[in-house]
Amino acid sequence: MAHPIDRLEISSVSITCSQNGGDGVYLEENVRPQIMAMMRPKHGGDVWGKGNVLDYSSNVNPFGHPERLNEYIEKASKELMNYPDDSSLAIKEAIAERYAVDTSNIIVGAGSAEIIRLFPEVFVSPGDKVLMPHPTFSEYSFGCRLMGARIIDVPLPEENEFRPDIGSIINSLDEVKAVYLCNPNNPTGKIVPRKDVLELVSEAERKHTIVFLDETLLELSKTDKDVSCVDTIDSYQNLFIIRSFTKSFAMPGLRIGYGFGNKELIRYMDTGRLTWNLGTIEQRVGTMLMRNEQAHVKKAVDMLESEKIRMHSEMNRIFPYAVPDTDSYFFFCPLYKLGVKSPEFRKVMLENGILVRDCSSFNSPCENYSRFCVKTPAMNDIFLKSLKETVDFFRGR
Repeated sequence: MAHPIDRLEISSVSITCSQNGGDGVYLEENVRPQIMAMMRPKHGGDVWGKGNVLDYSSNVNPFGHPERLNEYIEKASKELMNYPDDSSLAIKEAIAERYAVDTSNIIVGAGSAEIIRLFPEVFVSPGDKVLMPHPTFSEYSFGCRLMGARIIDVPLPEENEFRPDIGSIINSLDEVKAVYLCNPNNPTGKIVPRKDVLELVSEAERKHTIVFLDETLLELSKTDKDVSCVDTIDSYQNLFIIRSFTKSFAMPGLRIGYGFGNKELIRYMDTGRLTWNLGTIEQRVGTMLMRNEQAHVKKAVDMLESEKIRMHSEMNRIFPYAVPDTDSYFFFCPLYKLGVKSPEFRKVMLENGILVRDCSSFNSPCENYSRFCVKTPAMNDIFLKSLKETVDFFRGR
């Protein structure tokens, strides 16, 4: 017969359950050590509670979501009495048509974040070595550390504007289970040419290393078709590529991400995913967006390309030093010559009505940089005015 629980003590660090004077059971003793040693990643887009600000911290389509999005959501809401299609077949078919691949080459998830977490759950075991450039998107290392991986950072050379040295990455692949590459890289905005990416994939395949290639930020870049490697997925056993609806259709509040790989790789990923991981609204809306709203994305690409040129020119007038250009549609701007760190710069920009990305969470040397995106001409005029006020403030201290 089970003993009654005599006492329950709750503190900020432990929960103790004593049974008739027996030894206490402490909660932290039952938590996986990987969890105990970690803190949650930080991201841009945290506009909640900040009032009426322009969000330049998240890199989404500046035109917002397509006009018909609410229509798509309303139509999908009529099907909520049934469980979602666990195979997500309709949205996979729409993605397959868009990228000229087979549905068996596709996995979908609740945003690219779910797929980023799923990848190490399927392929990474405790003690495995996983290689990733530094700095890069923090969710990669977070998911791998949860699985007990050993993270090998390959520093991106600051003196070369953080452009990846593919040769250095290739030379570090010995006994590595997986290598991550974000293209364009977050937060630096630099793009690795397609031929260099495929050289890495080929060398990694020879060493039985899986390549996780993140192209979620590529679709709003002018170079998407020249850089993307989606068309090569059947040529390699070790290549997995992710993309997302979040950036292209400006809808981070609806979580839809997708990934590409050869059929065997996708089969393993699909086995490990959460059941009903993509809701009915997401499936139906994603299908309609992929089929009907590509012009909305192209319109943004064309505008972002011209506006980033204008913004870069204006920034070089505002800052007392040259600001590095970007390969993408967001800037990784150095602050150290102003004598200011990223958190303080973000604070003053916020006081001037603009939310930018505090890059200190990417770790050293990113505390000396700020990241901000490109938006519409009217929004960028407001941004540049606030930027000048902020830079003048720090120069006048």
